[in-house]
Amino acid sequence: MKQSSELVSRIGPPVTVAAFVLVFVAFVLGNMEEALKVASQITHPVAALVSALVIAATVSATAIKAKKTRLAWVLAIIIVLPGLAPLAAFTFVQIRGVYRIRVVVLGLDGQPVQNSELTSTGGEIKKASGYSEIDVSPQTRPADSKLFLYASVKNSFLAGSYTLVLGGDYYPTATIQLAPLPEVLFRGSVRDEYGRRVAGAHVSISGYQDIATTNEMGNFELPAHAADGQMVTVHAEKGGAVADISVPTGAPAELVIRTR
Repeated sequence: MKQSSELVSRIGPPVTVAAFVLVFVAFVLGNMEEALKVASQITHPVAALVSALVIAATVSATAIKAKKTRLAWVLAIIIVLPGLAPLAAFTFVQIRGVYRIRVVVLGLDGQPVQNSELTSTGGEIKKASGYSEIDVSPQTRPADSKLFLYASVKNSFLAGSYTLVLGGDYYPTATIQLAPLPEVLFRGSVRDEYGRRVAGAHVSISGYQDIATTNEMGNFELPAHAADGQMVTVHAEKGGAVADISVPTGAPAELVIRTR
């Protein structure tokens, strides 16, 4: 018990002081809701309140021993009030039923990505520096309490997802790790300069060794080594006729081979 009291006494002062400063600044700026939000994230609300009560009791006992009862009450009130800030914050958001979710999107290097596009199955998305914030009200909360988040960076062909279960934490954080999009198959056909389908033509993606041969209808299929929508350079040839085009994957392409 003595060790627990010592631990609480050590962590209590910074907790209560930080909470008090936040609430005071918010009062001056007229943004009490934001201060309560941050104060609630300092530590667990019960731990903050217990810390404040222990400190208040210790300080009050010292003041009473010094026969300064009025000072003891003043000090106790000053210490306990900021200790109540995190608990007040949790109570406030629970009454409103609004979740404020912080979403961080990480790139392949593990660093936050600034230019990602974020979608959600509920709530209102707000962009901030280095992260996004989603406010989910009771009206926009999914029926099963599962919020699906999807982030992508189109130019880099990276994407990631995260499913968040909305529970008792009204200020949760979701981290989405981006990864390369899966590779797709590239499909198309080969014709000659007169519009006739060419069978037996060899088709490849520039930079890779995979080679496909067109069938009797002039159609082919081979690994694109790229994600859906990514640009690739395709080479086709038969005899002395060749074709080279740069097209996005995801849709069939038509190559017209010509004799050079």
